Parts: sequence; structure tokens; C-alpha cells
Amino acid sequence: MPTTMSAEQLGAWRAMYRADTLLFTHLDNTLRSRLKMGYFEHEVLRTLDQAGGRLRMAPLAEQLMISRSGCTRLVGKLEDKDGWVVRRNTPEDRRATWAELTPAGREALTAAQPVVEAVVSTFFADHVSDEDLRRASRILDVLADANPNDDGFDCGL
Repeated sequence: MPTTMSAEQLGAWRAMYRADTLLFTHLDNTLRSRLKMGYFEHEVLRTLDQAGGRLRMAPLAEQLMISRSGCTRLVGKLEDKDGWVVRRNTPEDRRATWAELTPAGREALTAAQPVVEAVVSTFFADHVSDEDLRRASRILDVLADANPNDDGFDCGL
């Protein structure tokens, strides 16, 4: 049987949820209004860029923490929308599909960087000390590491 959450646990969870939702909303709305790019589209471009420009679809889905079918739809949208991403098969493994960042995708990511930095600074980083940011990062990493991103997680229900 699940345990009852303490007032501190519930308060911390609600504060994290509120801050995350507000930041995400501001970031998504600003990217859409300035660059016609949603937050999740930006995350695909950023993830591909950090992977050297290309990544197999399954690992891309894992890094984005979305389903494989959701990743396929999102990458397809980025292919069709502005040609920011292309999907390719390789002769070595015809079953594997790779997502590749195009030059247009790199340009879009470069254009998004100052927007992302401004929003994250304005609605997040400017309000806490560097020490608190380091502490928050450690806490959030502990939470992420303790909670696997799969359907096999059992919370006791």
C-alpha cells in the first residue's frame, strides 16, 4: 500500500510542477511566436546536434523521453515542415533509421539559442543563486536517476 506523502513532499512536488509548467509554457510560446518552432521540435534539433548531427531513431526517442511512434511523428513533421531533419537508412543495417540534422536545421537551432537563453534566464536562472542552481541540479538528477523512463516502473499501485 502506498505511503501518505508529507506536507513537505507534496509542497515540493507541486512547486516543481508549477515552475516546470510555467517555464515550459513561456519557452514553447516564445519559440512558436518568434521562430515558428515548438519546444519539442527544438529538443529534437538540440539532441541531434549534441549527438554530432545524427542519431538512430530509437536512441533519439529515449533521449527525448517519448515513445518511438511519437518520435517518428515528430521527426516526420520536422522533415516535412522546413526540412530541418531528414531520415536515412544505411546499407549496413537496413532496419535502422537515422535522423540527421540538415543545414537548415542547424540554422534554426542557432536562431533559437538566444531565445532559449533569454527565456530560461528570465523565468528561471536569474532568480536563484549559482549555489542553489547546483543544488537543484543535484536534486533533479537524483530524481531522474531514481525514476526509469519505461513502462515497467511499478509505483506500488
